[in-house]
Amino acid sequence: MLKLMGRMRLLMTGAAGALALAGVAAGPARAEWLKAESEHFVIYGDTSRGEITRYSQKLERFDALLRAYFPIPTEYETPRLDILLANGATDMNSIAPGISGGVAGFYAPDSGRIFAVVNTRSEMGDVVIFHEYAHHFMFQMTATAYPSWFVEGFAEYYGMSEIRPDRVKIARISQGRMNTLVMGANRWAPMEDVLRWRVSDTGRYRAFDYYAQSWALTHYMLATPERTAKLGQYLGLVKTGADPVVALNTAFALTPEQLQEELRRYLRGAVNELTPQIQLPEAEVTVSALPASYDRLIWYDFRLDRDPFKPGEPTENATQEQRQALERRNREGAQEQRDLIRDAQADAGRFAGDRMATLVKARAQRLDGKPADALDTLSPLLTGPTEDAIALRLAGECLLEISKTEADATAKAAMQRQTRTYLARAVEANPLDFRTYLALDDSRQGAAGYPNANDLSTLEVAVALAPQSSDTRVRAARVYMAQNQPVMAVSMLTPVANNPHGGSGLGPIRALLARARAAAGMTPAAEGDAPAPSDEDEGEGAGE
Repeated sequence: MLKLMGRMRLLMTGAAGALALAGVAAGPARAEWLKAESEHFVIYGDTSRGEITRYSQKLERFDALLRAYFPIPTEYETPRLDILLANGATDMNSIAPGISGGVAGFYAPDSGRIFAVVNTRSEMGDVVIFHEYAHHFMFQMTATAYPSWFVEGFAEYYGMSEIRPDRVKIARISQGRMNTLVMGANRWAPMEDVLRWRVSDTGRYRAFDYYAQSWALTHYMLATPERTAKLGQYLGLVKTGADPVVALNTAFALTPEQLQEELRRYLRGAVNELTPQIQLPEAEVTVSALPASYDRLIWYDFRLDRDPFKPGEPTENATQEQRQALERRNREGAQEQRDLIRDAQADAGRFAGDRMATLVKARAQRLDGKPADALDTLSPLLTGPTEDAIALRLAGECLLEISKTEADATAKAAMQRQTRTYLARAVEANPLDFRTYLALDDSRQGAAGYPNANDLSTLEVAVALAPQSSDTRVRAARVYMAQNQPVMAVSMLTPVANNPHGGSGLGPIRALLARARAAAGMTPAAEGDAPAPSDEDEGEGAGE
């Protein structure tokens, strides 16, 4: 594992690197699913070969645009992002039951699978996928912890790009964000709160306002070479732990109030779009037809790869109304998971002998708390010199769960050995699946000597492959702390703590970050709690 990590070590970037980052037309319902594979994407859709090819090329052009401005140096091959094309509200509800009809797509960077979904019938489809891919792209800069406003502002700025075969436009105006800031009597959040990602005690502004100001601030910073250079200095200072307000004054010689007035003047003036004169290559795309089972099972394939539902716990200061709302969400979430388990097994049963059906059924059984049944279902995919990395990983995960309840020490040891065999074969079959390294970490937890240097190496590989996964980063941070490397733990946790979409789940992570910063002799972080997204934000489909 150490040798593997040596081949995959990231090239870390400094403050200069901080700035270096610094729609498909709806086709006819043919029930014939296609897969388009290109350098950075694997796209699934029930559409024509021409449409899915053009869509793949558009996304590759967007990726090339980002890399032209913000090259990301690595020493290893990175996994491709899975994208699922949903053809309208019915498909969107197939992947996310009960989702709002106004959502144009979402991005799921959890430990089960990293993927994006796009509603191809939405006029906002391109905006959403560009926004979400900008988030995905930014997180590949694993050495850099950007402030929350820049994480969101960067995605908003590039999410408005126009990518055509004959023209590219960036820095286009987000009219909704602009209207929020310049029309009528709209109130702005105090710029100090924006810089620190802090909720005002008065609660007199919505998260929508925060995102609008983040977009405007990024647009302002990237509008001239002089401000862009100062932004690089500011980001470098924040990265090293400087207070965001102090960093602003150092880099720009402005107070938050002065910056807010500068930004107001900027928005009242000529806010220019840019048409860069750069050549973007046309990507090679390979399109293949998928088995008929995908028409029904692909939705289960993606849904079963999401992290399982876990009931939420009320905060100490929660009101009665908030507690009742949480109880309702918990009931609905549990019922949705029971429905998923039932329906996935029923539909998988219609395609006996089909690989996808076997995988769907096994994962549903495992989610139902029956890992032995799941392992038995997987058995046809495990015989002989199989190279089915997914089946091997699932088999290892199921056997690990079974071993945890085994009372006989000899049988338990045999199961653990077989678990490691399955997972080692899965790595050999596909060394780019971060989930296998997480499973290897699971298999080691509780063992004598855990965590050792090899365990840390395993998690470093997982983070290198999936820096977008918060769970992966948190696991690595805990091991860094156990290995007395708090500075590395801070590096792992800060991007997670700065996630604009982390919500209430950031509390324990920020507490761990605070302990890591204290152990490293650093000052406490200056940022506050992130406001929860408003209904208006969810309606636009940002929805990470």
